[in-house]
Amino acid sequence: MKGRKVGFLLYDYVDILDFTGPAEVLSLTANNKAEQAITLYKKHLLPTRPFKVYTVSETGKQILTHSGIKVVPDFSIDNSPKLDILIIPGGPLRAVQTMVKNQRIQKWIIKHKSIEYICSVCTGAIILGETGLLNGKKTTTHHLALKMLQEKYPDIRVVSDNKVV
Repeated sequence: MKGRKVGFLLYDYVDILDFTGPAEVLSLTANNKAEQAITLYKKHLLPTRPFKVYTVSETGKQILTHSGIKVVPDFSIDNSPKLDILIIPGGPLRAVQTMVKNQRIQKWIIKHKSIEYICSVCTGAIILGETGLLNGKKTTTHHLALKMLQEKYPDIRVVSDNKVV
């Protein structure tokens, strides 16, 4: 099985758990029980793992997370590898609104509309909603942002009774 390339879009004030949690799960996924055992034992990840995880930001320069932790992305949007999966994590609404207004980021996300999956975590749904790629689809977000998501993007079917869609 080829390793799918997964890119996490990072930006200033992104919520660290929104990208580190899924990145950790995908990075440690193994193809079988033997690989699971080796992954648990060894310091370095196996080259045969099913997902190759990368971080991408607009410039590739260090970003500051919502909790104040500094992160240096692997790539900029100009030099990122071809992705199979794109994940857009959430953050505080002011940071998310900055990404919604960022035409370079919006165009970069839209450029990936034909890849295997584009996903969002929490308020990352608002960033993805701005692209129009969620129109006609079900989505959810942080419970305090549900109403805002539905009002701003009426063509999205916002689900309030599921944590995952």
